[in-house]
Amino acid sequence: MTGPGTNPAVSAHSLAAGARLPLEAGRLLVRERQLWLPALIPVALSVAAFSAAIAFVVGYAGAIHDLATGWMPVLEASAWYAWLWIGPARALLALLGVLFFLGFAAGCLVVAYLTASLLAAPFHDWLSQRVERVVTGRILDASGSGVAGLVRDTLRSLREEARRLAFFAVVAGPLALLGFLVPPAQVVTGPCLIAFTLLFLPLDYASYALDRRQVPFARRRRWIRERLPTMLGFGAAAFVSCVVPLVSFVAMPLLVVGGTLLVLRHPPPTASPPEPSAGEASAPS
Repeated sequence: MTGPGTNPAVSAHSLAAGARLPLEAGRLLVRERQLWLPALIPVALSVAAFSAAIAFVVGYAGAIHDLATGWMPVLEASAWYAWLWIGPARALLALLGVLFFLGFAAGCLVVAYLTASLLAAPFHDWLSQRVERVVTGRILDASGSGVAGLVRDTLRSLREEARRLAFFAVVAGPLALLGFLVPPAQVVTGPCLIAFTLLFLPLDYASYALDRRQVPFARRRRWIRERLPTMLGFGAAAFVSCVVPLVSFVAMPLLVVGGTLLVLRHPPPTASPPEPSAGEASAPS
Protein backbone atom coordinates (compact mmCIF):
# COMPACT_ATOMS: atom_id res chain seq x y z
CA MET A 1 0.00 0.00 0.00
CA THR A 2 0.98 3.61 -0.42
CA GLY A 3 0.63 6.54 1.89
CA PRO A 4 2.15 9.84 2.93
CA GLY A 5 5.28 8.13 4.24
CA THR A 6 5.85 5.88 1.28
CA ASN A 7 9.47 5.52 0.19
CA PRO A 8 9.97 7.48 -3.08
CA ALA A 9 12.03 4.60 -4.47
CA VAL A 10 9.14 2.22 -3.82
CA SER A 11 6.71 4.64 -5.48
CA ALA A 12 8.97 4.96 -8.53
CA HIS A 13 9.25 1.18 -8.75
CA SER A 14 5.47 0.83 -8.51
CA LEU A 15 5.00 3.54 -11.14
CA ALA A 16 7.34 1.72 -13.52
CA ALA A 17 5.70 -1.64 -12.77
CA GLY A 18 2.30 -0.22 -13.67
CA ALA A 19 3.64 1.34 -16.87
CA ARG A 20 5.16 -2.01 -17.92
CA LEU A 21 1.87 -3.90 -17.70
CA PRO A 22 0.71 -3.06 -21.27
CA LEU A 23 4.08 -4.31 -22.59
CA GLU A 24 3.68 -7.54 -20.62
CA ALA A 25 0.13 -7.78 -21.94
CA GLY A 26 1.44 -7.46 -25.50
CA ARG A 27 3.90 -10.31 -24.97
CA LEU A 28 1.16 -12.47 -23.48
CA LEU A 29 -1.14 -11.74 -26.42
CA VAL A 30 1.55 -12.70 -28.92
CA ARG A 31 2.43 -15.89 -27.04
CA GLU A 32 -1.07 -17.24 -26.29
CA ARG A 33 -3.06 -18.07 -29.42
CA GLN A 34 -6.22 -18.69 -27.43
CA LEU A 35 -6.34 -14.94 -26.72
CA TRP A 36 -6.22 -13.91 -30.38
CA LEU A 37 -9.90 -14.26 -31.31
CA PRO A 38 -11.39 -12.33 -28.37
CA ALA A 39 -8.68 -9.68 -28.92
CA LEU A 40 -9.15 -9.34 -32.69
CA ILE A 41 -12.92 -8.81 -32.60
CA PRO A 42 -12.68 -5.55 -30.56
CA VAL A 43 -9.93 -4.36 -32.91
CA ALA A 44 -12.22 -4.97 -35.89
CA LEU A 45 -15.05 -3.12 -34.12
CA SER A 46 -12.75 -0.16 -33.40
CA VAL A 47 -11.55 0.04 -37.00
CA ALA A 48 -15.13 -0.17 -38.29
CA ALA A 49 -16.41 2.50 -35.88
CA PHE A 50 -13.57 4.95 -36.57
CA SER A 51 -13.78 4.37 -40.32
CA ALA A 52 -17.52 5.08 -40.24
CA ALA A 53 -16.97 8.26 -38.21
CA ILE A 54 -14.24 9.54 -40.55
CA ALA A 55 -16.32 8.71 -43.63
CA PHE A 56 -19.27 10.60 -42.13
CA VAL A 57 -17.19 13.69 -41.32
CA VAL A 58 -15.52 13.74 -44.74
CA GLY A 59 -18.70 12.98 -46.68
CA TYR A 60 -20.75 15.64 -44.92
CA ALA A 61 -17.97 18.17 -44.29
CA GLY A 62 -19.82 20.97 -46.07
CA ALA A 63 -23.07 20.38 -44.22
CA ILE A 64 -21.24 20.10 -40.91
CA HIS A 65 -19.40 23.36 -41.54
CA ASP A 66 -22.65 25.10 -42.48
CA LEU A 67 -24.24 23.80 -39.29
CA ALA A 68 -21.27 25.01 -37.23
CA THR A 69 -21.18 28.48 -38.81
CA GLY A 70 -24.79 29.09 -39.86
CA TRP A 71 -25.57 31.05 -36.72
CA MET A 72 -22.68 33.49 -37.27
CA PRO A 73 -23.45 37.01 -38.53
CA VAL A 74 -22.33 38.09 -41.99
CA LEU A 75 -20.17 41.18 -41.52
CA GLU A 76 -20.02 43.75 -44.31
CA ALA A 77 -17.95 46.93 -44.47
CA SER A 78 -19.84 50.08 -45.56
CA ALA A 79 -16.63 52.11 -45.88
CA TRP A 80 -12.97 51.31 -46.44
CA TYR A 81 -11.97 52.23 -42.89
CA ALA A 82 -14.57 49.81 -41.51
CA TRP A 83 -12.25 46.99 -42.56
CA LEU A 84 -10.06 47.97 -39.61
CA TRP A 85 -12.47 46.07 -37.35
CA ILE A 86 -14.52 44.08 -39.89
CA GLY A 87 -11.39 42.27 -41.16
CA PRO A 88 -10.22 41.00 -37.74
CA ALA A 89 -13.83 40.15 -36.82
CA ARG A 90 -14.23 38.05 -39.98
CA ALA A 91 -10.93 36.30 -39.29
CA LEU A 92 -12.09 35.56 -35.74
CA LEU A 93 -15.41 34.16 -36.97
CA ALA A 94 -13.61 32.03 -39.56
CA LEU A 95 -11.32 30.67 -36.83
CA LEU A 96 -14.33 29.93 -34.62
CA GLY A 97 -15.94 28.11 -37.54
CA VAL A 98 -12.88 25.90 -37.96
CA LEU A 99 -12.76 25.22 -34.22
CA PHE A 100 -16.43 24.28 -34.09
CA PHE A 101 -15.98 22.00 -37.11
CA LEU A 102 -12.99 20.30 -35.50
CA GLY A 103 -14.91 20.02 -32.24
CA PHE A 104 -17.79 18.30 -34.04
CA ALA A 105 -15.37 15.97 -35.83
CA ALA A 106 -13.68 15.13 -32.51
CA GLY A 107 -17.11 14.50 -31.01
CA CYS A 108 -17.87 12.03 -33.81
CA LEU A 109 -14.64 10.16 -33.04
CA VAL A 110 -15.46 10.11 -29.33
CA VAL A 111 -18.92 8.70 -30.09
CA ALA A 112 -17.28 6.09 -32.33
CA TYR A 113 -14.87 5.14 -29.54
CA LEU A 114 -17.65 4.88 -26.97
CA THR A 115 -19.79 2.82 -29.34
CA ALA A 116 -16.90 0.47 -30.10
CA SER A 117 -16.14 0.16 -26.37
CA LEU A 118 -19.74 -0.73 -25.60
CA LEU A 119 -20.06 -3.27 -28.41
CA ALA A 120 -16.69 -4.80 -27.54
CA ALA A 121 -17.50 -5.20 -23.83
CA PRO A 122 -18.64 -8.87 -24.04
CA PHE A 123 -15.51 -9.77 -26.02
CA HIS A 124 -13.31 -7.90 -23.55
CA ASP A 125 -14.91 -9.88 -20.72
CA TRP A 126 -14.26 -13.08 -22.66
CA LEU A 127 -10.65 -12.01 -23.21
CA SER A 128 -10.21 -11.16 -19.53
CA GLN A 129 -11.53 -14.58 -18.50
CA ARG A 130 -9.09 -16.32 -20.83
CA VAL A 131 -6.19 -14.26 -19.51
CA GLU A 132 -7.10 -15.23 -15.97
CA ARG A 133 -7.27 -18.88 -16.93
CA VAL A 134 -3.89 -18.72 -18.71
CA VAL A 135 -2.18 -17.01 -15.77
CA THR A 136 -3.80 -18.80 -12.82
CA GLY A 137 -5.29 -21.95 -14.33
CA ARG A 138 -8.75 -20.96 -13.11
CA ILE A 139 -11.41 -18.28 -13.54
CA LEU A 140 -14.24 -16.94 -11.48
CA ASP A 141 -17.50 -18.20 -13.00
CA ALA A 142 -20.19 -16.03 -11.39
CA SER A 143 -22.84 -16.55 -14.07
CA GLY A 144 -22.79 -20.28 -14.51
CA SER A 145 -22.17 -22.30 -17.64
CA GLY A 146 -24.09 -22.97 -20.81
CA VAL A 147 -26.14 -20.62 -22.95
CA ALA A 148 -27.83 -19.01 -19.93
CA GLY A 149 -24.46 -18.21 -18.37
CA LEU A 150 -23.20 -16.78 -21.67
CA VAL A 151 -26.26 -14.54 -21.95
CA ARG A 152 -25.87 -13.36 -18.36
CA ASP A 153 -22.17 -12.64 -18.93
CA THR A 154 -22.97 -10.65 -22.07
CA LEU A 155 -25.71 -8.60 -20.44
CA ARG A 156 -23.60 -7.98 -17.36
CA SER A 157 -20.60 -6.79 -19.38
CA LEU A 158 -22.80 -4.48 -21.50
CA ARG A 159 -24.52 -3.06 -18.41
CA GLU A 160 -21.31 -2.46 -16.48
CA GLU A 161 -19.53 -0.91 -19.48
CA ALA A 162 -22.47 1.46 -20.00
CA ARG A 163 -22.25 2.47 -16.34
CA ARG A 164 -18.52 3.13 -16.58
CA LEU A 165 -18.94 5.22 -19.72
CA ALA A 166 -21.74 7.19 -18.07
CA PHE A 167 -19.55 7.83 -15.02
CA PHE A 168 -16.72 9.06 -17.25
CA ALA A 169 -19.09 11.32 -19.19
CA VAL A 170 -20.59 12.82 -16.02
CA VAL A 171 -17.15 13.81 -14.68
CA ALA A 172 -15.14 14.52 -17.84
CA GLY A 173 -17.95 16.04 -19.90
CA PRO A 174 -18.44 19.22 -17.82
CA LEU A 175 -14.67 19.72 -17.52
CA ALA A 176 -14.18 19.44 -21.28
CA LEU A 177 -17.20 21.67 -22.01
CA LEU A 178 -16.04 24.34 -19.56
CA GLY A 179 -12.56 24.35 -21.06
CA PHE A 180 -14.01 24.64 -24.58
CA LEU A 181 -16.44 27.46 -23.76
CA VAL A 182 -14.06 29.36 -21.46
CA PRO A 183 -10.52 28.89 -22.87
CA PRO A 184 -8.72 30.45 -19.83
CA ALA A 185 -10.35 27.78 -17.66
CA GLN A 186 -8.21 25.16 -19.44
CA VAL A 187 -5.41 26.06 -17.03
CA VAL A 188 -7.46 24.23 -14.39
CA THR A 189 -9.76 21.93 -16.38
CA GLY A 190 -6.94 20.53 -18.54
CA PRO A 191 -4.83 19.08 -15.69
CA CYS A 192 -7.97 17.93 -13.86
CA LEU A 193 -9.22 16.13 -16.95
CA ILE A 194 -5.85 14.45 -17.54
CA ALA A 195 -5.54 13.39 -13.88
CA PHE A 196 -9.07 11.96 -13.87
CA THR A 197 -8.42 10.09 -17.12
CA LEU A 198 -5.18 8.59 -15.82
CA LEU A 199 -7.04 7.16 -12.81
CA PHE A 200 -10.14 6.17 -14.76
CA LEU A 201 -8.25 4.04 -17.29
CA PRO A 202 -7.01 1.41 -14.78
CA LEU A 203 -10.45 1.44 -13.16
CA ASP A 204 -12.05 0.85 -16.56
CA TYR A 205 -9.78 -1.83 -17.97
CA ALA A 206 -9.50 -3.74 -14.68
CA SER A 207 -13.26 -3.69 -14.28
CA TYR A 208 -13.88 -6.93 -16.19
CA ALA A 209 -11.90 -8.89 -13.63
CA LEU A 210 -13.37 -6.79 -10.80
CA ASP A 211 -16.93 -7.38 -12.05
CA ARG A 212 -16.44 -11.13 -11.84
CA ARG A 213 -15.31 -10.66 -8.26
CA GLN A 214 -18.33 -8.46 -7.54
CA VAL A 215 -16.13 -5.75 -6.04
CA PRO A 216 -18.28 -2.74 -5.02
CA PHE A 217 -17.52 0.60 -6.63
CA ALA A 218 -16.46 2.19 -3.31
CA ARG A 219 -13.92 -0.58 -2.78
CA ARG A 220 -12.60 -0.09 -6.31
CA ARG A 221 -11.99 3.59 -5.63
CA ARG A 222 -10.15 2.69 -2.41
CA TRP A 223 -8.09 0.15 -4.35
CA ILE A 224 -7.08 2.88 -6.82
CA ARG A 225 -6.04 5.20 -3.98
CA GLU A 226 -4.06 2.56 -2.11
CA ARG A 227 -2.14 1.54 -5.22
CA LEU A 228 -1.83 5.08 -6.58
CA PRO A 229 1.71 4.92 -8.10
CA THR A 230 0.95 1.63 -9.85
CA MET A 231 -2.39 2.96 -11.10
CA LEU A 232 -0.82 6.18 -12.38
CA GLY A 233 1.87 4.20 -14.20
CA PHE A 234 -0.70 1.97 -15.87
CA GLY A 235 -2.96 4.95 -16.59
CA ALA A 236 -0.13 6.91 -18.20
CA ALA A 237 0.85 3.98 -20.42
CA ALA A 238 -2.80 3.42 -21.32
CA PHE A 239 -3.28 7.11 -22.13
CA VAL A 240 -0.29 7.11 -24.47
CA SER A 241 -1.52 3.90 -26.12
CA CYS A 242 -4.93 5.45 -26.78
CA VAL A 243 -3.63 8.65 -28.40
CA VAL A 244 -0.83 7.24 -30.59
CA PRO A 245 -2.11 6.72 -34.17
CA LEU A 246 -2.61 3.08 -35.21
CA VAL A 247 -1.66 1.86 -31.72
CA SER A 248 -5.03 3.17 -30.53
CA PHE A 249 -6.80 0.54 -32.65
CA VAL A 250 -5.21 -2.32 -30.72
CA ALA A 251 -5.10 -0.47 -27.41
CA MET A 252 -8.40 -1.73 -25.99
CA PRO A 253 -7.69 -5.50 -25.94
CA LEU A 254 -4.08 -4.82 -24.96
CA LEU A 255 -5.22 -2.79 -21.96
CA VAL A 256 -7.90 -5.31 -20.99
CA VAL A 257 -5.14 -7.90 -20.69
CA GLY A 258 -3.03 -5.41 -18.72
CA GLY A 259 -5.97 -4.54 -16.46
CA THR A 260 -6.60 -8.21 -15.74
CA LEU A 261 -2.92 -8.69 -14.84
CA LEU A 262 -3.23 -5.65 -12.59
CA VAL A 263 -6.06 -7.29 -10.63
CA LEU A 264 -4.30 -10.65 -10.43
CA ARG A 265 -1.09 -9.10 -9.07
CA HIS A 266 -2.70 -6.50 -6.82
CA PRO A 267 -6.13 -7.84 -5.78
CA PRO A 268 -8.46 -5.32 -4.14
CA PRO A 269 -8.54 -5.42 -0.31
CA THR A 270 -10.97 -7.88 1.26
CA ALA A 271 -12.00 -9.07 -2.21
CA SER A 272 -12.94 -12.72 -2.31
CA PRO A 273 -10.39 -14.80 -4.23
CA PRO A 274 -11.72 -16.37 -7.42
CA GLU A 275 -13.04 -19.89 -7.13
CA PRO A 276 -12.23 -22.32 -9.94
CA SER A 277 -15.23 -23.00 -12.17
CA ALA A 278 -16.32 -26.54 -12.90
CA GLY A 279 -13.87 -28.39 -15.10
CA GLU A 280 -11.40 -25.50 -15.18
CA ALA A 281 -9.40 -26.04 -12.02
CA SER A 282 -6.52 -27.54 -13.94
CA ALA A 283 -4.02 -25.48 -15.88
CA PRO A 284 -4.73 -25.08 -19.59
CA SER A 285 -2.87 -27.18 -22.05
